[in-house]
Amino acid sequence: MGWNQTIDGYCITSRNRKRKSKNSMIVSCKRAKFMAKYQRQNFSIPDSVIFYIAKNPKTAELYLKMVKTCKYFFVKNPIIIIPVLHANCGKWRSGYLPLNLTKYDSRYWITDSIYASAFEFVDKNIFSPIIPKLYQCDAESLFFSDQIISYHDLSLLISSAELISFTNVVVKYADCSDVPLEDILAIAANAKYVSATKPTITSKTMKELTKLPNFMKLVYFTLYNLSEVFDIDEFYGYMKKISHTKFFLAFDEQISEGYMNRLETIVDEILETVQFNYKPPVINFTALHREKFEQLRQICNSY
Repeated sequence: MGWNQTIDGYCITSRNRKRKSKNSMIVSCKRAKFMAKYQRQNFSIPDSVIFYIAKNPKTAELYLKMVKTCKYFFVKNPIIIIPVLHANCGKWRSGYLPLNLTKYDSRYWITDSIYASAFEFVDKNIFSPIIPKLYQCDAESLFFSDQIISYHDLSLLISSAELISFTNVVVKYADCSDVPLEDILAIAANAKYVSATKPTITSKTMKELTKLPNFMKLVYFTLYNLSEVFDIDEFYGYMKKISHTKFFLAFDEQISEGYMNRLETIVDEILETVQFNYKPPVINFTALHREKFEQLRQICNSY
């Protein structure tokens, strides 16, 4: 569909750009060794100003430069910079470096990407223990699967993300009710590429999405395993007004025959269109003939 290629290319470009500019430095957690040669510093500007600078670094790059210059800045505000954070098999790591994120007094600043899966756990809320240790998250890419995550925790992770891929992710409000897709995208202000499998939707989801300014700026929007609760007519009307977003919708096998008939009518209308003033979507469902799907995919890829 071009979606995986776009995501892969985007991620590789993003990571390479980050690595070249930041040199992927990670501050050592061996505090005792680090502190062994620490001495009180005499600065040429007031201590109050230096203290403010130490406590309020503008960027991760600036913080690393300050720490390299003087240990004072790490002592006053201990932060570990993590370019890429992974969670797999119950263990956190950055690259090949294992991380015990709850062991140290330091806080964490995530700068590039988060890859997190919790399919092997009964309690899938793996972020809760580390959120209190989070200093800041500037991650441009989020890849979550099989997660149950609180809306509060997600709001601290998603604001900088341009690429969001959620597979079997359920977001919960404080009252334990499920957060619908539109409320998730409302806090994803910088999102450009969004993919969600089994998203939480309601009959109002599509209409509410169209009200979000950032939704109109998406480059790719992909939904898998959609139920027929999704308002396909609201989507179809909106889609024909948008010329810069590519859509891919794949529906659950359990949708009704009546809903499939409506989907096929939309597919036929797209295939019969000669000139497009919008980006034609890819729509897939069980009853769609393979030949029609391939025609639709080719049309989509050509725009």
